[in-house]
Amino acid sequence: MPERAHRTRLPRVPSVFCPTPAAEAVIRHLPALVVLRAPRGYGKTSTVAYWLRSGALDDRSVAWLTVPDGTGGDTLWAAVHDALVGAGVASPASVPDLDAVDEALRRLTRRLVLVIDGLHQVADVGVDPELVELAQVHELLHLVVTTRLERPIVSIGPATVDATVLDVPELRLAAEETTLLAGRLGLVLSPEEIDRVIREYAGWPALVRAALLETRRTSDGRLVTDAAAIARYTALIVADQERAEWRDVLTALAVPYPMHPGDLDVLVDDPAQLPLADVIMQSSYTDSRDDGTSSYPHGLRQALLENLRADSPERFRELNRRLGRRRREQRLAGEALTYALRAEAWPLVLGILEDHWAELLVRNPDAVQAAVRAMPRELVASSARLVVARDYVLDRDTAHQAEAALRGGLLTPGSPLPVRSLTTTQRLALRFDGTPSFGAAEILLGRLDSSLADGGDAQHDPDVERAIPELLTQWALSMLHANDGVRAAYGFALACYEAVRLGDSAAAREAAHGTALAMALLGHTRSADAWGTYADGFAATPTRLEAVARPLSRTVLAGMRLARSTWPTVPELAGEHGLAPLLELTRVAAAFADILHGRFEHARVVLQRYATDHGQDQAEVVRASVMALRVDLALAEGRLDRAGALLAGAQDGGAWTHASRARHAFYVGAYAETMRLTDNAATFAGTRPRVGLELLLLHACAAWRTGQRDMAVDDLATAVGLAADTEVLLPFLTVPRTDLEAIAPEGSWARQFLDEPRLVHTDTVFPEPLRAGQLSVAELRVLRELRADVPLAHIGRRLYLSESTVKTHVRRIYRKLGVSDRTHALERARELSLLDD
Repeated sequence: MPERAHRTRLPRVPSVFCPTPAAEAVIRHLPALVVLRAPRGYGKTSTVAYWLRSGALDDRSVAWLTVPDGTGGDTLWAAVHDALVGAGVASPASVPDLDAVDEALRRLTRRLVLVIDGLHQVADVGVDPELVELAQVHELLHLVVTTRLERPIVSIGPATVDATVLDVPELRLAAEETTLLAGRLGLVLSPEEIDRVIREYAGWPALVRAALLETRRTSDGRLVTDAAAIARYTALIVADQERAEWRDVLTALAVPYPMHPGDLDVLVDDPAQLPLADVIMQSSYTDSRDDGTSSYPHGLRQALLENLRADSPERFRELNRRLGRRRREQRLAGEALTYALRAEAWPLVLGILEDHWAELLVRNPDAVQAAVRAMPRELVASSARLVVARDYVLDRDTAHQAEAALRGGLLTPGSPLPVRSLTTTQRLALRFDGTPSFGAAEILLGRLDSSLADGGDAQHDPDVERAIPELLTQWALSMLHANDGVRAAYGFALACYEAVRLGDSAAAREAAHGTALAMALLGHTRSADAWGTYADGFAATPTRLEAVARPLSRTVLAGMRLARSTWPTVPELAGEHGLAPLLELTRVAAAFADILHGRFEHARVVLQRYATDHGQDQAEVVRASVMALRVDLALAEGRLDRAGALLAGAQDGGAWTHASRARHAFYVGAYAETMRLTDNAATFAGTRPRVGLELLLLHACAAWRTGQRDMAVDDLATAVGLAADTEVLLPFLTVPRTDLEAIAPEGSWARQFLDEPRLVHTDTVFPEPLRAGQLSVAELRVLRELRADVPLAHIGRRLYLSESTVKTHVRRIYRKLGVSDRTHALERARELSLLDD
């Protein structure tokens, strides 16, 4: 019987411990030196104990030393010698030093695993090369070292001896280990949920385990994690670090989201700590993005932030104050405001809001609202911009108010726009009775509560009061740039009303022309005319906004009425960056009419200007209109696959994109999808007549082609009524005239309308909707095979085609049918009767 190996007492391995693949690989070939370097909570001690308890190393003696805090170099060697004595591989020595350890190791007759757990407790880094030399000299020795901090042994060891270093990337949990751990804790998680837990906590084993322990599944199937418990557990891990500088840097890097290049200079006080910050940034704690920014995973970051806020509130505010100033310099207004609010740095908050208030109201309204509520009242009252934000924008649900005003016909020239609060009774009365008898304007434009204005100033400072119309105009223009024409119209009208109240003719004229433009873009042609006439009644010098808005309004209105129009001439806008998007919109609006009249070349010229994606530098209204223009041109040229690809990549969910999707669905022959997309046509008709009319016509034609004649007749009658009321005729060129004539019988009012001079000889430039024959024979064969839930390679073998050829056919099928996956391709194919099942 072989002699039993001597062992000191080993730490216990947690019952839920799951070693990583890298850790498992070490046990199969234990080198002379193994270093595990990672913060607390990465299972270093448990990993080594697992190795020694697994049975794979039972033929070796084990000496385990847990290094106490404050150990010096000499003390370490005495403790190592004592561990060797305890393991039965050394005898007590009068001077238990390095020489005594070396002598004991020379006398080894069998392999020994010497574990030094917690080398970071030894301040003297001179022991590191001595440890490496022991591993190099003694062939029967396997030295295993754990440390929470970077030490010379991590670099010296692999360069000197057969060594393995397990760092954060090798010790963090992946999907397999997390799934196993969840199962041991009684949780059944999907692969997506496992991936989310790993990403939230960067695979940090202790935090992942804590998250799983503090996670419960609700009755509706959602996973809910106790964030406060995770924050407390994270505090224990971070607070136990032996070097405060590591903790300080780790928590400081949690403040920015995202972190931009150069932020370390702002976050790290001591330049000597920058190398440590770089180490943390390059570790698995951070997620890097293609744009050069990075951040901690969300769960880890929130836990660290909560601890920083609770333990060091002054430092928390100071770091946020620094980042707020840095982001303000970088003109990243939304991020700057977020950090300044956290810091409660009110002068900085005010400066950011003054510099970027219109942009922030569009993109970060919640942050502006939080600022207005939190800032000292006298500071808010001193800023005209914040007064406008508080009293005219944020204190009302402007989106719903603007919709209600348009539907109720209240945005008319000269009409007052009441701002008195709406009672709950009035709101309920309006909801259940569309014809209230007590102040329709107050009901339609009022608000349910006035939480922002309560306690506000009843009278504004005179200088603030005089600035209100101009600021409301700026806000309305920002909404127009953001492709929200309804709120733009409302904002311009409100600015005009306030300017008239203050006797400011120049501001009233400018705002009225802005309202006319917004109304024209929406399709309220008569209102646009009325506002234009009203604007001209003010004796004031035309502004730059009017110089752009007037010709653009005329171009849009002429196009919608199918009247002859020329491309508008607008002034040069050198330095007028705020009006540049309107100039772009002028060109695009004219190009829309060009396409529907068959003048494709003009549209191509316009689109050439936008061959390069300008990203955030391009106003949303321009981006959305250019995308819709590209879709229309592709459809008109019969390139249905190109139109489908454009829509598949579209992120915008506005009215124009919605209409483009419905139009594409109709022309690829997907009539059921067309009707689904146009079911809400009536909701658009009251606020966006142009889009609403097009959706109604598409719904009518789709209903006709699917045998629903009565529905088609009703839809066309509604569309004709809307067109007669608004004088919007352009959408009639987006659907086949043969369909409209088939729906409207001879002698009917709808037919008489279609036979009016401006419409009688018109037809759509779009090709006949797709039919089954437009798929090739090969594509039809592949399409039928898609019904079997098998890989494309299997389909290729059945049809004697290569997998790449099958993929090519599938891409073409998806494009022609206007879909992006197999399920929708089969649904669309059945709609078109392409399948016999």
